[in-house]
Amino acid sequence: MPHCPDCQQEAPAADSRCPLDRSFFVLSCCPRCQAEVFPKERFCAACGSELEAAPVRLAAPLKAASAPARVAATLLDGLALLVAYEVWLSLGWGGGLPVVVLLAAAWWGLLPIQAGQTLGQHVMGQVVLTEDRQGLNLKTSLARMLAAAWSWAFLGPMRALFRADGATSAEVWTQTRTWSLQPGDRVAPAETPD
Repeated sequence: MPHCPDCQQEAPAADSRCPLDRSFFVLSCCPRCQAEVFPKERFCAACGSELEAAPVRLAAPLKAASAPARVAATLLDGLALLVAYEVWLSLGWGGGLPVVVLLAAAWWGLLPIQAGQTLGQHVMGQVVLTEDRQGLNLKTSLARMLAAAWSWAFLGPMRALFRADGATSAEVWTQTRTWSLQPGDRVAPAETPD
C-alpha cells in the first residue's frame, strides 16, 4: 500500500502527495524478492528475509516536463511577480531593482523548497525535485534559481529543445529536474527511482 515516508499515512486513492507534509507517497519493497512490504515490518511476508532498511520507490511514476511547459510555467510566474510588484508599489513600500530581485529570490528560491511549487508550476502541473526525486533544500533551490537566472540571460532554456533528455542548463548544473504530474499517475505501477 502506498504510504507517506514521513508520517506513514496510507495514500488515498486520488492523491500522489501526502496532504499533511506534501511528501510523495512511496511503496516499500523487499530488497531480496522485490515484493511489496508495509511500513515498519521487520520481515518480508513473501520470502521471510529481514528488512533492515527496505528500499522505497515512488508510488507515482513521474515523467519529465516538456521544455515548452517549463517555459510557460516560468512566464506565468513572471506575470504573477509583476502583479506582486504592482501590489508592493501600491502599498507605498518603494520600488526599484532591489525590490524586484528580492521578490524574484523569494518566489523562485523559497517556494520550490521541499517539493513546493510556484504558481506557474502549480498551474502547469509541475514539481522540481533532485535527480533522485527528493525535495530541494534551501541551498539547492537558491543555486537552481541563480543558475536559471544566468541561463535565461543567454536563452539557456531554448537549449533544452536540442538535448535528448530535455533538461535545461540550470537543471544539469544543479542536478535537479522538473517533473510533470499527471492526474492518472497514482494508478500506474510504481517505478524504481534511477
